[in-house]
Amino acid sequence: MNKLYLYLTAIVALLFISCDESSPIDNILPQEANTVLILNEGGFNQNNSTLSMYDLLTGTSQRDYFNSVNKRGLGDVGNDMILYGSKLYIVMNVSETIEVINPSTGISIKQIDMKNVDDSGKQPRQIAAYNGKVYVTSYDDTVTRIDTASLNIESTLLAGLDPDGIVANNGKLYVANSGGLNYMGGYNNTLSVIDVASFKVIDEIEVGINPTNLDIDNKGNVYISSLGNYFDTPASFQKFDPISKAVTTIEEISNPGKFLIHDNKAYIVQGSYGNPYKVIVYDCITEKVISNNFITDGTQIDPIHSISVDQKTGDIFIMESDFSTPGSVYCFDKHGKLKYSINGIGLNPNSVIVL
Repeated sequence: MNKLYLYLTAIVALLFISCDESSPIDNILPQEANTVLILNEGGFNQNNSTLSMYDLLTGTSQRDYFNSVNKRGLGDVGNDMILYGSKLYIVMNVSETIEVINPSTGISIKQIDMKNVDDSGKQPRQIAAYNGKVYVTSYDDTVTRIDTASLNIESTLLAGLDPDGIVANNGKLYVANSGGLNYMGGYNNTLSVIDVASFKVIDEIEVGINPTNLDIDNKGNVYISSLGNYFDTPASFQKFDPISKAVTTIEEISNPGKFLIHDNKAYIVQGSYGNPYKVIVYDCITEKVISNNFITDGTQIDPIHSISVDQKTGDIFIMESDFSTPGSVYCFDKHGKLKYSINGIGLNPNSVIVL
């Protein structure tokens, strides 16, 4: 009887503790929570990048979620974000770190220093994951391999000039060498092919000027958005076939920016300052543009800064930013109809992950 009383007392005590508003457990998001994480890159050299959290069940948000949990800022220019396994990886370009976070709690697990031995900066750009490793491109012409168990840097290799976009598939890494820092001397125009097993560059493919963003369709074809030189060489959208090694320019698509591929459809941001922005949809199987404006309900978003997808539902997130005021995130279903918006969430939102 005494044992039963003590057991029940302990259970009641635990319940009271878990309901205490001051308890740290309130910062822990349950695994089944319908949560949207948003990376806001902030302004260059302003050290004001944020990770925001939006709860779909309550419609509430925390603009500076990372800071509220870790009692420090995220850093300077959050450039890319990926969820792999049980960890969230955020590429901090100017801070030159990779922030590794528990996505369920928002708590930082480790801050990986991306500086060189001589303390010079690497300027990390984008990130991809494959077979227990994450790979980070950096503007010091390198790709860095990080083990996701130890969270230690394992190796670094030289790619091309100022590598940016990176994707992984079928034992290969594909890296877009943009030459983004060499705008006075001329941008680069190559795609590096890296063998994952040996971690060596095995091929270099000529593509459009200033290749920046990459993605892959279900057949393993690599798509490249090259931004041109912003003067007399226009942006281009191309497909690289890794089997034939043929590069095909898709003439039907002009002025491409950021894009993503989901279910063999490419959602491509099109537009520039002074011209209306929109998202066009290209079918990678039929090789045709199937929509000249993905948004079908009249929702206006201008300028469009970035685009993401929820791989589970196919929902498309379009991010708006004017580089001076907090931007908004708009979630559309696969038919281009607005489901909800997250208004004024942060400066320059660029990536969304749904837990």
